[in-house]
Amino acid sequence: MLAEYAAVVFADPARAEANLSRVEARLPVSLRPALASLLAQTPAPDDALNFLERFLRADGGAPSGILAFLEENPASLHYLLTVFSFSRFLSETILQQPDLLTTVLRPPRSSDAAAQGPQGIERTRTAEELDDEFDHFQAASSNVPPAVVLARFKRREYLRIMLRDVLKLATLAETTLELSQLADLLLERALRMSASALAAAYGTPESSPSGGGRQPCALAVLALGKLGGHELNYSSDIDLMFLFAADGETTGGASGTITNREYFVRLAQALLTLIAASSPEGTVFRVDLRLRPQGSEGELVISVPAAAEYYRTRAREWELQSLIRARGAAGDREAARLFLKEIRPLVYQREFRLEVVEAVLNAREQITRTLTRRQTRRGIARLASPADLVLEAPPEPPARNVKLSPGGIRDIEFLAQCLQRLYGGEDPWLQAAPTLVALQRLHDKGHVSGRDFNLLAAAYEFLRTIEHRLQLRDGLQRHQLPEAPASLDRLARRCGIEPAPGPAAPSPGSVLLVRLAEHLDHVREIYNRLLLRQRPEASRTRPRAGVAAADDAAGPALLRRLTEEFPSLGAEAAQLTAGLESASYLRRGLLRYLASALLSPVVMERLEAEPERLGRAAALFERSDLAVDLLCRHPEEIEQLANPPRQEQPILPFSRTVAQRADDLRCEYRLAFSREVAAQLLGASEGPQPAPFLFLERFTSLAESALREALRLAAEESFEHAVNPRVLQPFAVLALGRIGSREMSIGSDADLLFAVADGLTSAERERWRRIAERLVQIVSSHTREGVLFAVDTRLRPRGSEGELVPTCEALLGYLTADAAPWEAITFLKLRPVAGNPELGARIVEQAQAALRARYAGQAKAAEMARELARIRAKVEQDAAAPRAKGRFKKMPGGFYDLEYVIGYLAFAHGIAGVGGNTLDQIAPLASAGALDAQQAETLRLTAALYRAADHATRLITGRPLAGWPEPALAERVARLLRQWEMNWQGELRPLMEERGRLLRELYSHVFS
Repeated sequence: MLAEYAAVVFADPARAEANLSRVEARLPVSLRPALASLLAQTPAPDDALNFLERFLRADGGAPSGILAFLEENPASLHYLLTVFSFSRFLSETILQQPDLLTTVLRPPRSSDAAAQGPQGIERTRTAEELDDEFDHFQAASSNVPPAVVLARFKRREYLRIMLRDVLKLATLAETTLELSQLADLLLERALRMSASALAAAYGTPESSPSGGGRQPCALAVLALGKLGGHELNYSSDIDLMFLFAADGETTGGASGTITNREYFVRLAQALLTLIAASSPEGTVFRVDLRLRPQGSEGELVISVPAAAEYYRTRAREWELQSLIRARGAAGDREAARLFLKEIRPLVYQREFRLEVVEAVLNAREQITRTLTRRQTRRGIARLASPADLVLEAPPEPPARNVKLSPGGIRDIEFLAQCLQRLYGGEDPWLQAAPTLVALQRLHDKGHVSGRDFNLLAAAYEFLRTIEHRLQLRDGLQRHQLPEAPASLDRLARRCGIEPAPGPAAPSPGSVLLVRLAEHLDHVREIYNRLLLRQRPEASRTRPRAGVAAADDAAGPALLRRLTEEFPSLGAEAAQLTAGLESASYLRRGLLRYLASALLSPVVMERLEAEPERLGRAAALFERSDLAVDLLCRHPEEIEQLANPPRQEQPILPFSRTVAQRADDLRCEYRLAFSREVAAQLLGASEGPQPAPFLFLERFTSLAESALREALRLAAEESFEHAVNPRVLQPFAVLALGRIGSREMSIGSDADLLFAVADGLTSAERERWRRIAERLVQIVSSHTREGVLFAVDTRLRPRGSEGELVPTCEALLGYLTADAAPWEAITFLKLRPVAGNPELGARIVEQAQAALRARYAGQAKAAEMARELARIRAKVEQDAAAPRAKGRFKKMPGGFYDLEYVIGYLAFAHGIAGVGGNTLDQIAPLASAGALDAQQAETLRLTAALYRAADHATRLITGRPLAGWPEPALAERVARLLRQWEMNWQGELRPLMEERGRLLRELYSHVFS
């Protein structure tokens, strides 16, 4: 190797020497003297030289024009080697598009520099300049697909931003701001591209405000997380939420008109396809939508009023905390601004709230558990043989994850956000999204000392720098430090840690680990101290993680305050919690409720006057997290929730305007729902059928009453006068799914089908379509007064693409000629619930007769069996996903096995009258001989146990059963089932698993 390269430390000297010989032959002569010193300055000279050799190859390398550009601009070689040394994925971009050098790295022209100051990579681009750059770039890419244009522009800008970053021409704040502004621009342009095609098909969405007239309505794209805080890194997911201002419909286009909701759902889907789908240039961004209302289970697009209502009544503390960094990133910025202004008082409340601290502590505990599980899996994966396994406590997660390790980036962010929520209600100046800005303002106001601020800010910059270097290498979302010493050394050099002179000097990687440990320790100490300071009675020792830790610290302070300010209530609470451990469901629920009730002086006065109300509710606190949640949202309803349902009270007792009566309906439904929850938690099953079918019937009756009232309100709004049964004669609302089988439970959707009589004019059909849409809106919208329940209309003919309100003739024609086997068994649950009952009953009778005729005969039955088995196998496969929705009913031996058996046998044997709840569906099959006595008993016992366990889980947790219950949940469920007089031998989970095995055997036998 040439002497001038002796100072360059190559990991593979032989390969480096071969590369140098090829590079020297191709590199312009004027640049050769500088190559050795430039390589010596790079953190990874092997990588830099390898990519340079590929860049300079005569066959497939950079064209001669680019080499001439390098010679004319010698500084560009430095920039080129920097990219090659820091980032593999950006190096590949340059190899594929070498002309990027001339656009990204061109130095400023003298006239421009004199007039405007530094240009090129030496200055930050404004959002306006970035927008202009995209216009020029798009104009030069007229024949390129939109997704490729977006991805290529992102790569080009990443080159510029990356060089400013690693060459220390930009601060951390400037780098993350430029990355965030680039993401905003790409979102905005992708939204415009997506909207143009939809506008041609359906026109422009408009709303009709109360003041009259029609106004354009646009989609608001909210950014949360790092993008929302202008803190994006090189490989962040972008957290998004989609909102629209108001309901309405489009102005119409080539494909007609659709509702605003449907338009914006399609627009959001098109936007996601454009930026998240794979293209030849890769994806533009990975998108995470789990921070939207109700997370993965929520609607893709939600109206501003519905979103605001969700955060007012249902959002958890961590969801409110996530809104600190929410902002409008694209689309309707004004709608986003108004929404955030409306919910800001929920995020930053004036009262001190222990739940804010609990949310952060619980999040830390969950993160630590996740890291521990990952470390355990990695350790097991490295075992040479099973004999190497030593049973011992799970290892502490090593401090090598800059984001999630205790004291990492997430802890700094959560600490700042927790303090902002505690003090930002009184001082709006603290309501800043960027973490470093928030810490600075907290320091300025005295909530963080000067020493703590300096340590936190230094740690944040150090950790974010490591994060950026990790992600720049391959363009992947990495936060874990490498374990190989050579890789760790390269990372350290990329972070600016140079090797010290001398043979005994520590390696750059070991220095990095020492500095990392120091920063994590500083943050962890400050984190624990500042959070503990918020709780006067906190233990001097390190708190246990999770809810129990929060309760240990918060409980004494809360009880002491009660004793001082509300002595009777304090005595009652102390008696109820005496001797209970912090993990007690009763203690946790009681403390959560009291923390919420303390925010309402009226509620506290009533409780002080009648403290025994707390005692009557104690059984609910012990049995059900759902009951605790309901009471925490509405602490004034403690008396209502602890009493049995008052069946004599009508759901809608007032006669007011339609809008006011819709709110009355929601209030009364919520009260009736809460009373029903309390009654079922505290009472026993009383009825001819085993639990929980009587309970499910009562929830179904509530839902039906609400549907009938909602239909009446929607019709009165349309006809502008009171309606009677005669007005509703052309219209029927029919139920499918769980409401169709009278098995509605907590959190169940209502599967609805609408139909109108034949012979109506197009204008009359259109009126009933609007009434149906309005009914759905009244029932499923999140408002100030809450929500009734979700409505799903996708089981109608041809699903979401079909008519919302088909005529009877169209409906029966579809069922006769086109209905698939899975639709046929779904329609066994069809029954009328609102509208004209005679019309509904006639539709049900004709629909089921048409389906029996369609699948009559041995050949058709065999065809149905094959298709159902195929669909069932696909559903099982979907259920195997880690976060599959509805896994319990979809998995082998789940409830779908039972439904498929019942549905298939009903059609294969031509049995009419199969309806009602699951037990009622089994009875006619047994009577007709389609099931023998043992098979019928298997289905009955399994149906009763499954429905009971799922319903009990929903009553306890507010969520459906996700699989076989874990021990802690199984114990709570079993206790409730015994209260309902469902008795069995042994433990609940083994019994359910055995029932599942027997059900799967029966399913396999029927479909063999």
